[in-house]
Amino acid sequence: MDPITLADGPPEHPILDYDGLVREGLRQLERMSDGQWTDFNSHDPGITILETLCYALTDIGYRIFHPVPDLLANGGADARANLFSAGEVLSGRAVTIADLRRVAIDVQGVKNAWVEPAELPSVRLRFDDGAKELSVDGATATATAPSESAESVVLRGLYRVLIEKSDLEDIDGPTLRRAVARRLHAHRNLCEDFDDIRVLDTQPIAVYASVEIGELENAEHVLVDIYERIATYISPAIPFLTLTDLLARGVAIDDAFDGPALDRGFVDEAALNAARRRRALYVSDLVREITGISGVRAVRRLRLGKPGLGSGEPWTLTLDDPNTTPKFSPDDSRIDMFKGPLALTIDEAARKRVAAAFGDRLRSARLYKPLARDQRDAPVPAGTGRDVATHVPLEAEFPLAYGIGRGALPPSTPPARLAAANQLRGYLAFFDQMLANTLAQLAHVGDLLSFDADGTQSYFSQPIANAADEVSTVPALAPLFAAGFDASELQAMIEPPGSPSAALRRNRFLNHLLARFAEEMTDDPLVTAAAAAGAGGMAPLLAAKRAFLRRLPWLGGGRGSGVNYLASEGPDTVPPLAERLRLKLALPEGDDGRFFIVEHILLRAIGADAVQNLPFLAAAESRDPFSLQLSFVFPDRLKPLAPLIERLVREETPAHLVPYIHWLGEAELATFAAAYGDWLAMLRRYALGDTLGLEADSTP
Repeated sequence: MDPITLADGPPEHPILDYDGLVREGLRQLERMSDGQWTDFNSHDPGITILETLCYALTDIGYRIFHPVPDLLANGGADARANLFSAGEVLSGRAVTIADLRRVAIDVQGVKNAWVEPAELPSVRLRFDDGAKELSVDGATATATAPSESAESVVLRGLYRVLIEKSDLEDIDGPTLRRAVARRLHAHRNLCEDFDDIRVLDTQPIAVYASVEIGELENAEHVLVDIYERIATYISPAIPFLTLTDLLARGVAIDDAFDGPALDRGFVDEAALNAARRRRALYVSDLVREITGISGVRAVRRLRLGKPGLGSGEPWTLTLDDPNTTPKFSPDDSRIDMFKGPLALTIDEAARKRVAAAFGDRLRSARLYKPLARDQRDAPVPAGTGRDVATHVPLEAEFPLAYGIGRGALPPSTPPARLAAANQLRGYLAFFDQMLANTLAQLAHVGDLLSFDADGTQSYFSQPIANAADEVSTVPALAPLFAAGFDASELQAMIEPPGSPSAALRRNRFLNHLLARFAEEMTDDPLVTAAAAAGAGGMAPLLAAKRAFLRRLPWLGGGRGSGVNYLASEGPDTVPPLAERLRLKLALPEGDDGRFFIVEHILLRAIGADAVQNLPFLAAAESRDPFSLQLSFVFPDRLKPLAPLIERLVREETPAHLVPYIHWLGEAELATFAAAYGDWLAMLRRYALGDTLGLEADSTP
């Protein structure tokens, strides 16, 4: 433990350097007095006032340098009220294929999952360049069927998801597929979709081997280890880690939270890459795994096979069905144990003990439950309230010889002496008020950095009467420090209610908070209106910025996410990109500020289109109007903001996507809105029924 020491270097900030402040004050006095004031010693009243003010400044500096959580907790406030945890702001929605795989693996009942580009989607299209038509490949032949020269169209952004079910949890395939679909669609990227989500069937694998172990080894214990190594090789599981585990490996905090937040913890990238899908099993790999077990001397013989199909393959076992995943079957395997030339006999009771121990080990090593919040997130400091607003008037710091402190003058003091003391108090009152207001401002740091507080107040004040009543006993000052002092009058002098400058300052504070998250909201739409109408013109913009900050983890982490069309209600029915644009345009909630985003990939042909006798799309402008493209549909009433909207659409849309902007009149937009809702409902029914076989479940 390092010893506790006092720093002997210069203070961290000039405001904490009392001697330096006094020296600077003396230098300024010398410059300003121009030779008329020659006594700068401590006995001079002016120097005493200077020293007292410098001390008051160092006291303010000390309070300013309290830890930020303590300043935010002033007055008993919750310091975490306007702070996000590391997991909230550093995590995001799934972006890469590896992220989607993590999301799928995090679903309870999933042992492993693989997300692959759908090179051959379930419904394929052909483009006839001559007729400019897109048709479903394999549709019923008609007079409008595509010509033989029509080219196949490969859509980008479609994925197939393969799920390996955990045999340690009793969850049936349809239920598991439903849960995976919900999680994945909540993380679906803009202009991407899932062509197929499938739970793989299990292919039992039998292992036939002869293994030599050490003379002093317990055969049952070694056999359990062999079973575990074989099962891990044939069907690897992905471990989940706590945040403590990850940081102990030297992973930086921002790297730890890179990707989507998972309920069961963190997945190490190396473990994710190693747990690849097995399509062929190799005897040499399995021999290496078994010989790496402590107590195993040699593997004399090893073959892999499918139960009931002979003695197995001596080199490689290839899975015939791509829709299956291998699983080690101890009941169908035979592993003979030897100690030198002596064959060991493992009776039925011993095999049952081995099987039970093997099952217990798998459950302890592979059964991951959702973690508590503190195990998968870094806590936000709570802070300790410091009561930084308390102000003691300067008169309390003066020597008693000045006659302005408590008990400094007796009741028999002559009126002239009282007048002189009161004159000095009046002079100091201006400094006291400035110091008190500074401390009031510091006490409201939490309000200034808050995105929940309404209004535009940016300057704070407090009357010095609260502290002076306790210190001053001079009757002449009683009218100034009466209990009925109206603090609102003081506040009105500091910052008049409804002041345009107050709204502008509040706006700058919100801009500062946005900049901390590398976000920016333009003021262009309302700057002119704000200048013409006063503070009221800033209100919609300030409200939009507060709303943006309140939802920042969702708006930031999900800026590339599409609409979750499996959700029938809730925030995910609006893509974060649309909400970002609405708030950055300071548009109201509801129909008055509504516009639409249509992802073209969701307009592609589905299973029901494969039997139609008409072209799927006539007069097609290109051979692929679906991949990586999206359309924004705005009402005509927003056309005055068209230049700003076009710029924001370009800035906010992910760079690999092509955006189109369309304008509709009120009647057209109402018709479009109804059709848009019906379309999403159709997509939901299709995804929950035809594609995933979930017709029994109508909930999102």
